[in-house]
Parts: sequence; structure tokens; C-alpha cells
Amino acid sequence: MTTHRFFRFTASLALAGVSTLALVSTAQAATEIRVAYGNQPGEPVDVAVKEWAKSVEKASDGELTLKAFPASQLGGETEVMEQARFGSPLITITAYSNFMSSVPDLAVLDASYLADDFDSKLKVFDSDWFAEQEKKVEESGYHIVIPNSVYGVRHLLSREPVSTPEDLAGVKIRVQNSPMYVAAIKAMGAVPTPMSLGDVYPALAQGLVDGVENPLPVLYGGKFYEVVKNLNLTAHMHTVAPFVTGEAFWQQLSPEDQKILTETGQEMAKNLRGLVEKETDKSLQQLKDAGVQVHEVDTAPFRERAQKEIPAAFPQWSDGLYQQVSKIING
Repeated sequence: MTTHRFFRFTASLALAGVSTLALVSTAQAATEIRVAYGNQPGEPVDVAVKEWAKSVEKASDGELTLKAFPASQLGGETEVMEQARFGSPLITITAYSNFMSSVPDLAVLDASYLADDFDSKLKVFDSDWFAEQEKKVEESGYHIVIPNSVYGVRHLLSREPVSTPEDLAGVKIRVQNSPMYVAAIKAMGAVPTPMSLGDVYPALAQGLVDGVENPLPVLYGGKFYEVVKNLNLTAHMHTVAPFVTGEAFWQQLSPEDQKILTETGQEMAKNLRGLVEKETDKSLQQLKDAGVQVHEVDTAPFRERAQKEIPAAFPQWSDGLYQQVSKIING
């Protein structure tokens, strides 16, 4: 090989190496994480996630991006959770009660009447108890990116007014198909009737169920007030939901990217709470304007029943769990 050809060959290798490094760098810079949720476009979760995506892109100088997938575009909640556990670059919002089979004690965070307000409820996420649960979540194949996303206060919309547990005797209330929600409504004195949210309106119209529970924006958005006209402010759940990913994928991220997602995630949680509270106030007024009668409820009798019946419904929980977590929250 001549000297000229040798240098030309060496230069080509060097350029090839630079090109390869550029491609690797570009691939790394293009790390995209899908964020999946069942909420519809325009709802507080959707708005907050899209703002979160902007914060992540800015904080990472475009090297880490979030892409929102609302309205269950990537599949149902169970399917998406499995995708995350098996390593997909994916974050999803779920319910703490969905950990009942893998980390049973964590599901208590969705139990009814644990807290009177969100400021109290959020204390639990700074506790040693929650830190222990997070480790168990990681052992089960998941990682909690944002533990403290305020989702809403759940109330009861029904055919007849409700002021005591006795008023709910024999009353069929739609619940989501979850053991925790079934137990919560049963403890309130009603007959829990699991069905999809999309089936609730015709079920109310046909008399198959007598009421539905959910945060106010959902109760208004579903137009259930066209059929049943009594809103009972039972405040039986102050729902806080986690955003989770798979532990395998989380460990693939650099410490810097983990820090960006965690810190901007906390900003997102604050933003989401504000959006939820604003939307809740708006929905309450809209329900009143639609002719719904709003009833204040003394929650003490409901709370007493929950404290007794909820722990009995879940023998897989640690002894005294409900009382332990309640003390952390309300102590």
C-alpha cells in the first residue's frame, strides 16, 4: 500500500469512527419514553403530562423526551403495566390498589376514609413505611417515578339523598372492578355493582344501578346527572395515584436522567393537583347548574364502618395496617 493510499485509508477509518460515534450519540439523545394513561385529552392528567414532557425536554437539553398516549391508546391498564414490567420505555399512571397481588400492604393507600384532605394524605409518602413499600415494589419489577399525584376526591351521585349508611341499604352503586372499591362501597352500606364506566349511563337509566361514585369531573363528564339528581359529598376516598415504570428500564437510565424525571415529576404532581382542584370546583358548579341537589354528609358513621370492615376484607394485609397508615396520615 502506498503512503498516499495508506493515509487516505486511515482517514476513511477515522471518519467512519466519527460517524459511528455520532450515530450512537444521536441514538442516545433520542431516548423517548411513552407515557400511557386512560384519561381523555384535555383532562387534568393529560394537561399535566404534556407540561411534564416540556419540562423534561428542557431539563435534558432534548436528550430525554416524553410522548403522551392518552385514552388507553397503548392498551388497558393491566396490559400497559405488564409492558412496563418487561422493560418497555414506558411510564403509566395506575392505582395503589393494583399492587394488591404483588405488594399487598401498599394497596391500603386506596382504602376509604384514610384521610380528610390531601395535605394529610400526602404525609405518608415521606414515611419510613412508604420507603419500605417502595423497595418491595422494585423487587416486584416496578419503579415508582412519582408517588404523590393527586387524582381527586370521590363522592356519590345517587337517585335518592344519602346521609347515613342505613340510607344505602339495598342501594346498588356502580364501582370499578377492583376488590378495594368493592370493599369500600360495601363498607359504606351499599351493594357494590362492578361495571365499566361506559355502561353506567344506560344502567342508571334502566334502573340496574342506583348510583355511581367518582371524582366530580368524572360525574359531570359522564352526564350521569341527567338520570340521577342527588350529589352526596361523602368524600370517601382522597385518591392519590402513582406514575410507575419498570425497574429494568429505570436501571437502564443514567443517574442524571433518573434525577430529571424525579425532579420534574414532582413539579408535575404540584401542577396536577392545582388542575384537579380547579376542575373539581368547576364541575361542582356545573352539577348545581344542571339541577343536581348537593347534600353535605356527616362522614363519621361511614368512617367508623370503614375502619372496621376494610381491614377484615383483606386478610393478606399486615396486622393493624389500616390503623398504622391512618396514624401516619392523621397523627
